[in-house]
Amino acid sequence: MKTGLFGGTFNPVHNGHVNLVKNFKDELKLDRVFVIPTAVPPHKEAEGLVSSEDRLEMCRLAFENIAEVSDVEIARGGRSYTVETLEELKRIYKDDEFYFLVGSDMLLSFKRWYRWEDILTMCTLCATDRDAEKTCMDADEELFDRIIFCDFPKTVISSSMVREKLFLGQSVEELVPREVEKYIREKGLYNVCD
Repeated sequence: MKTGLFGGTFNPVHNGHVNLVKNFKDELKLDRVFVIPTAVPPHKEAEGLVSSEDRLEMCRLAFENIAEVSDVEIARGGRSYTVETLEELKRIYKDDEFYFLVGSDMLLSFKRWYRWEDILTMCTLCATDRDAEKTCMDADEELFDRIIFCDFPKTVISSSMVREKLFLGQSVEELVPREVEKYIREKGLYNVCD
């Protein structure tokens, strides 16, 4: 089975994430995708990080009928390292062929990831944005040869943009799935009152 893996902080999940998964799924003809919220992100400080439970539930709402949401990293706790998640999933889904899905921005730091070489032995790295293809090739030919680049329209949204709009009391209707916005308002996440 061809299984895509898409991890992130999802603080909050937004339409850019959803579109990315849909596009990767179509382009790579994946049988399924696991969306995996991190427990504690290892590569960046997560400003205003809401609880794991809230991020997990927002992902379930956003990816309903599109992808399966896995709590593998949240259940493990601590810092979330891709290589450990892959090892765990490979034990459970022995016959699956894994495709690790990333935005092109992640390629710039990939060689600083914990045990990055091991990651490449366990899955195929797939990145968005052919604009990044040349940059990656110039910067790192060894890595470039081991990546599938997918060319589809990018939705330019970031979680920080969503949080900022929420903080300012502005609408995020165009940025997040309707059910996610409803959940944020009902729960009062990111200091938003209904």
